[in-house]
Amino acid sequence: MESRLRASSAVPGVARPIWRAAARTSAGTTAVLSQDVGQVLTIPTAEPEISESEDDSSWSETLLAFFDSLGRPIVGLAVRLVSGETETHATTDAGGRVPSVKGKAQGETIAIHVKKHPARGGGEKEVASYSPRPGKQTVRVQSGMHVEKTKLRQDKGKPSHPPRVLKPGTGNGNLETRTGTGQPITCSVGCECPNADDLYLGVNNVYRDWVKKAATRSGLMPQAVAAVMNAEAAKDKTGKWEPNSKSSKSSATGMTQFLDASWIGEAVRNGTYLHDKCVKEGWLSQDDKGAWRFKKSDATFLTAPGLERKLRKLLTGRRKSSDKNLQKLLNLRYEPEFAIMAAMDYAKANLANLAGRGYAVDSLNEVEKARIMYLCHHLGLADAIHFIQNTIPEESVFGTNKKGKMVLKQNGARSLLITQIGLAKAVNGYIKPNDGSWVKGHRAWLKRFVGDHIKPSVFYCPGERAGSAKASEGRGDLLDITESLVQ
Repeated sequence: MESRLRASSAVPGVARPIWRAAARTSAGTTAVLSQDVGQVLTIPTAEPEISESEDDSSWSETLLAFFDSLGRPIVGLAVRLVSGETETHATTDAGGRVPSVKGKAQGETIAIHVKKHPARGGGEKEVASYSPRPGKQTVRVQSGMHVEKTKLRQDKGKPSHPPRVLKPGTGNGNLETRTGTGQPITCSVGCECPNADDLYLGVNNVYRDWVKKAATRSGLMPQAVAAVMNAEAAKDKTGKWEPNSKSSKSSATGMTQFLDASWIGEAVRNGTYLHDKCVKEGWLSQDDKGAWRFKKSDATFLTAPGLERKLRKLLTGRRKSSDKNLQKLLNLRYEPEFAIMAAMDYAKANLANLAGRGYAVDSLNEVEKARIMYLCHHLGLADAIHFIQNTIPEESVFGTNKKGKMVLKQNGARSLLITQIGLAKAVNGYIKPNDGSWVKGHRAWLKRFVGDHIKPSVFYCPGERAGSAKASEGRGDLLDITESLVQ
């Protein structure tokens, strides 16, 4: 005596389920069912049914019960059962059962149809067929899938616990799965090189879009932009540029270390990326006469001329302002997008300023331009011009303003060098070897620093172009570049 059950298709809400069945015979014996490939069908014998007539081979009664992959009854499932000329429509009860089907003749099969979920096109599909044995039996029809219903909620605010930190892999450092605000961190995995730009950023590849956009705005190759960024930015132990870095000696803030005053200057300068952001936020606008004005948080305005100077008066300390709108502007230094774009806008303006003063900027190659860009960002345009002209004095020069207050007129080499590397290192490493001259020591240090750090070749994918760039860097000594500018 043989029973057959064919598996196929799905129950509502379940994608590509696998159906299987277990039958209990009235005699409690185990029977082997033939099945489709991949289906495991068993008939448990622990709970034998009571047969009305073991000898009546033309009589059968089959009770079907439907379960999901976790063994839970499927409730409310629309089922159509076809046995011979009899067709039964039913809905599963709390136990996943439907009314029993009685067979009148030996060899009749029961075709089991279920209603499909509307999301899967609606209608119905035959999921199995079964050939009953004489007597009573229970057939368990089970799906290989199950449906879970749950409500998704947006994660707002900071997490209730610190971000989970995975154990570091080889050379990868700690990996965080969520940001400080509790949002999931996404990442894409793949080979960075080769690519159309021949640009290799390594751990800083997360900033690729902004590096490329800044390169377009500044007219430089992205490798040169990355080199300037790499020299200016503080880094973590993996070499990744730190967006939240702060100087303990000045108001220099963010990835590109803009001072408070310099950042305000970039914001009010028409045409910069930062200026456009201020306009979009409503902080900067033009009055009826076309003059630019800054909207304070109390809805009053500071208006040009002298807008930059008026905004600086709102500063109450390093990185702090008495006005909330200006504070928001200052805080943009922590965002990589604006830090990178502002740095390249500033660098481009400095090159244009040098060219306007008669310096031969157009004769420089991209490595040389990148090094002069860094020089101007590092010293500021005024001191960079003094460096090019070799007119930085040994000591800082002070004077008095109209109110009789002592003010700094020009930075001296001693102050500049000590600020960068400290007194002991400056004296032992650069002043003693240069006959006690702070000017020569400062120039020697900056020459070495720029040569060691402004290396676009590091940011090329391995290959011929990287080799050519490396060779050109060896010919781009900072003091040679500055000398060529004044010829």
